[in-house]
Amino acid sequence: MTPPGEPPTASPPGCGPYACPCCKLLTLEARGQFEICDECSWEDDGQDDPNADEVWGGPNGAESLTDARRRYAQYVTTTRATDPRSAANGGPGRWRSRPNRRRV
Repeated sequence: MTPPGEPPTASPPGCGPYACPCCKLLTLEARGQFEICDECSWEDDGQDDPNADEVWGGPNGAESLTDARRRYAQYVTTTRATDPRSAANGGPGRWRSRPNRRRV
């Protein structure tokens, strides 16, 4: 998508939900608007498949999209099937379920 240092190209708000680039669940109201996925906690900074191995810093720190996907895949294979918080199971999302993480 958009290289680091340039404003991300967003999918328009209100036309979603859009799939999170990390967990692929329909958790985002818009793309590239720095919205945090309720399920995997990836902050959508516009990074996508073409540059998934790059570490952009910023909202996701030292984690590349590929690393975040690996981390989420490990959660899926070990816990998600029995986690009622998971958006995949009809819950509000793992990240959103954590204390002090509720949206206003």
